[in-house]
Amino acid sequence: MKDYRDSKRDLKISFLFFLVASSILISAVIFDASNWTYTDLANFLISVILSAYFLFLAQRLNWRAEERAEAVANADLITSTGVLAMNSARSLSGSESAALRVAADARAALQHYPAADQARQEDLRASVVNAYNDLAFSVFLRADTLARSVWARLCEGTADVIRETDKLVFTRSKRIRDKKLMRVADHIGFIEMLGRALRKNGEGGVPEFESLSLPAVWDPVTTIDSRRPPVRRSAWMETTRRLDRFEMLYQDELTVLHDWSTLRDNADRISCEVELVDSAATDAWLAPWFVGKGTNGIARPVSVLNCELEERAKYDTLRINAATPRWPQALKHAEIPEGMRATSIDNLCQVLEAQPAPMICVLAYELCIEGHTGEKKRVVLDGNHRLAAARRLSLTPGSSDSNHHPREFKVLTFLIRELRPVDSVVPAGGERKHPYEWKGFTPDIGLIRGTWQPKQSTE
Repeated sequence: MKDYRDSKRDLKISFLFFLVASSILISAVIFDASNWTYTDLANFLISVILSAYFLFLAQRLNWRAEERAEAVANADLITSTGVLAMNSARSLSGSESAALRVAADARAALQHYPAADQARQEDLRASVVNAYNDLAFSVFLRADTLARSVWARLCEGTADVIRETDKLVFTRSKRIRDKKLMRVADHIGFIEMLGRALRKNGEGGVPEFESLSLPAVWDPVTTIDSRRPPVRRSAWMETTRRLDRFEMLYQDELTVLHDWSTLRDNADRISCEVELVDSAATDAWLAPWFVGKGTNGIARPVSVLNCELEERAKYDTLRINAATPRWPQALKHAEIPEGMRATSIDNLCQVLEAQPAPMICVLAYELCIEGHTGEKKRVVLDGNHRLAAARRLSLTPGSSDSNHHPREFKVLTFLIRELRPVDSVVPAGGERKHPYEWKGFTPDIGLIRGTWQPKQSTE
């Protein structure tokens, strides 16, 4: 879009044009006056006036050309991102044909990226990331069950999108001109490598009660970086890069109160890993769910603040016993009482039974409890309902639930592991407008660690 400096430059050009024309005219009249007739002078003046007039018309016709071109690009971009969102949403329901359309839709939208304004460019980047996040949580999650032809088309699509973004990211001299768009390309490459790792390791399965690490998703030889000059990264930079992948992957999914900047500031104290875990090995994993006591003495679900929930689960009727942990102790997945989040878990059981591959994904955080003893606890920050449903479907045939055949689920775990405790204070307010102060990545982590409790809590 033209700004004040462009208009001022155009004005200077016009002034110089008239200055040069006037100089030629004056010079001709002064130095060669004997050969100039009044007719010649009149013709010359007319030609100068006509030239100025046509220049004026051209400027008027193109006065808002850039704005019109930007408006057209914005309109096309809005349409393209809408189609992209529609196909990515369909891919979540298992549509492979819609998943194969995502790459083409993303490439079509990227054609309008240079001419669009900053707001539309930001919307496009978010749309592409959201679309590939949908693919990560659906089609790529069951990469090991896809037909070879479908998998090949998906990989070709991601490669095409990355090449398209690289044209916009890098100049001919290989200098970076759009770091934000480069992060999008890196994220797409990460999701592709995630699918490759699952396709390679998913068929073999995971031993019961065990886990399988997937380091290949971070391998600089096989990720998107292989299409660019190799980059040396310090341990801090590598951890920060991995945190960026987790943050972009869970930018919409992670609903618990959290602060990614706390982890980036303490990148030397954590590691980021991806694991494939047998669902039977998740008994001791904690959920950020708590059991409190109502005013009438009846057990009820409470928040991390020991307050009534602001969701449908506050109406759950819990069936507990003396051994059920109470707030501030979080519940293990093996000890979630009957009735807690029952409606959501029942609905997800139906969804998981219908999906072709027994695979779910969670975001987990492994925190250090005692530095001297080395005690660690793992809390699931996202995917608790899915994990609870998968565990229910993995029950033995002799269980009380006889409406399904037991299925052994694998849990794709995006893991943030503490090497040393990250117990920094996250202040209330600030740019992120946190409602209250806590310690750690999330309030649940500080509460479970025992280093933080809300200032005021109801009993």
